[in-house]
Amino acid sequence: MIKGLFEIKAKAMGSAMTWEQFQGYLANMAHTRRVMTLAEMAKVAAFMASDKASGMTGTTVNLTMGGMAD
Repeated sequence: MIKGLFEIKAKAMGSAMTWEQFQGYLANMAHTRRVMTLAEMAKVAAFMASDKASGMTGTTVNLTMGGMAD
């Protein structure tokens, strides 16, 4: 997935996309049709670092909003 994000970033930088167009491009790749906000990411990180997530072991947290990477 990380490799895919770098490829997407390279495509965006190689085109004449604005930041808003790039966000729209990313949103169209997600099931929710929007990008995750920084506040949402911070809440997930805070939860994962808290005692409330103590039962979660060997877990990968997907923050792609259901992104559909090629």
